[in-house]
Amino acid sequence: MSTNKPTEPVEPITVTLAGAQDPAEDLRRLELWLRMDEGLAPLLVHRERPAGETMGIGYDLMVQALQETLQVTALTLLRCVYDHLHTRPADDLEVTVQVQDVRVVLTGRDTVTRGELEAMAARVRQAIEG
Repeated sequence: MSTNKPTEPVEPITVTLAGAQDPAEDLRRLELWLRMDEGLAPLLVHRERPAGETMGIGYDLMVQALQETLQVTALTLLRCVYDHLHTRPADDLEVTVQVQDVRVVLTGRDTVTRGELEAMAARVRQAIEG
């Protein structure tokens, strides 16, 4: 008899961006980049923005992590966002990863170590776990 409990999604992690010349296209490119990671791809979903908040972007990205993979998912997400920002020729894009009141903001100008990314991921995890 199996004692495995069913896995349940935790509060979603919201990914938004700012500072782009073409925000909708930059969000699409970021989504494609994140979907290249096999662990993140099945967790990504769109959240439609209310009509008054679109400002060129009709949706935000949401990551629906599972409790048991939360730390790994948060770290993978932040690493992928950081890598994506550093593949762009311009450093004007700003990506925000947010859960409740915890916000992690990364730009192409940032130089972040793995340890710093791990600390950011721990903050995201703690915000979800309460």
